[in-house]
Amino acid sequence: MSVLGEYNQLSNKHCFENISFLAQNNLNFCILCDLSKVSFEPLLPKEILEKFGPFVLFVLAGYTFESLRVFEDGIEFEAGFGKNNIGSVVSVRLEGIIQVIIKDGKDENIVLFNRYDMSSVFGNSDEEAMQDSMEAILSNPQNREIMKALQKNGKS
Repeated sequence: MSVLGEYNQLSNKHCFENISFLAQNNLNFCILCDLSKVSFEPLLPKEILEKFGPFVLFVLAGYTFESLRVFEDGIEFEAGFGKNNIGSVVSVRLEGIIQVIIKDGKDENIVLFNRYDMSSVFGNSDEEAMQDSMEAILSNPQNREIMKALQKNGKS
């Protein structure tokens, strides 16, 4: 598995542990989610879905919090939407949870979990990293001469 894949697994585990802790301790919280990783059953009416942007904030309090179920790969809860409070079961995959937010004693938002796109940090595959490393070594003229000499000696 790549370093990026391992980091994503670590982030999912951290997210899972934070949500599990909050649920076990009956602490209400909010989650900011990537809408593409969220599903609704039954599907919400088009006019409600169109009001969501690429990210959606869910407040888990009251009945919504009480209906929360936490799984190793995601969470599920019931929520009402729109002026008619249309009910739907919301399922969110862990990788779709961008932030887990709680309120402190002063009613300020505290981010307990924040997911980052680490592909710019860990994105290079091992092969790409090796190529980058070789290019860095060969950018020094002395190293190029040493490599040529080693290759020459290896062929004789």
